[in-house]
Amino acid sequence: MPPSSAREDERMDRHQRRRVVSLFGLGTVLALSLTLLALPDSARVARPRPPHTTHLTTTTATTPAATPPFDTVIEQLPLIDPSRPLVKDGVVIAPARNLPTTVTRPATNGRYPLIVVAHGYNVGPDSYQRFATALASEGFVVAAPSFPLEDPHQGNGLSASDRPNEATDISFVISSMTSGAEKTHVLPGSVGVVGHSDGADVALMIGYQVGLTDPRIRAVIASAPSPMTTTVIAGGPPLLLIHGSADEIVSPSTSGQVMGVISAQRISVTLEGAHHADSIFGPSEWTASFDSAAVDFFDAVLVGGDLTRVPSDLAALSMTSVESALGP
Repeated sequence: MPPSSAREDERMDRHQRRRVVSLFGLGTVLALSLTLLALPDSARVARPRPPHTTHLTTTTATTPAATPPFDTVIEQLPLIDPSRPLVKDGVVIAPARNLPTTVTRPATNGRYPLIVVAHGYNVGPDSYQRFATALASEGFVVAAPSFPLEDPHQGNGLSASDRPNEATDISFVISSMTSGAEKTHVLPGSVGVVGHSDGADVALMIGYQVGLTDPRIRAVIASAPSPMTTTVIAGGPPLLLIHGSADEIVSPSTSGQVMGVISAQRISVTLEGAHHADSIFGPSEWTASFDSAAVDFFDAVLVGGDLTRVPSDLAALSMTSVESALGP
């Protein structure tokens, strides 16, 4: 079903608020540039580089757009966390955790909510680039790190037991994105996480597991998660679960189990007939609904601050069924 006119008005209002931020950022940059041109060379200060990086490379760029959908830019950040060694099967195999991160953001000047994408097992950020671009085109800065023991391209072998460390990896990426050069693109205090498969488990860990939560995270999306068997906090950020009814790898019933464990405000979307990865990898007949659900949820939480209309909006999407539960 097409979205209602009220829903469209609400989304346009959110986009307009983003546009104000974007235009404010552009005006600030122009004013600062004129000020710097008036200064002598001795008074100019070099911009600091991002923490633990060696270069920042723009690989894709197009002409900026004024309102969504935005043209997008892709950058590669060679992030490394030197504070934690890489350990596999009890053996230290590297002195630091290598976390090369793909950043996809609007090409337009301004600050936008930050979304960290946690990839699944035996794949890397490149498998989620279509989805990252879809989010960025709607006004989000998307950071997708490569996990050293789940991405085969890193060459360390694979170990799903590294997932708790990956939750801490996400915290490191958030810190890097909000304190380095990329912070000029990130809206302060507006951070979300979305994970798929093993990445969904990681997203749930950093959102709700005792000892791993990051209070900077304000919204969590978990697609095809495993059951939660660890101790969870009371409450927490709003949660959106997305699962294909024909998932052949993780039973759709696990999203129901997670709904019963988490006490935060939560919504569960079932994509009727979808398999484990076709909706998020795309293109597929479920991809448009998957993308719309993610954008509407992040818009509501990180931009609008109100989830009231979201369950009914998601239920109006093609091939979806929706459950929701209030938080504490």
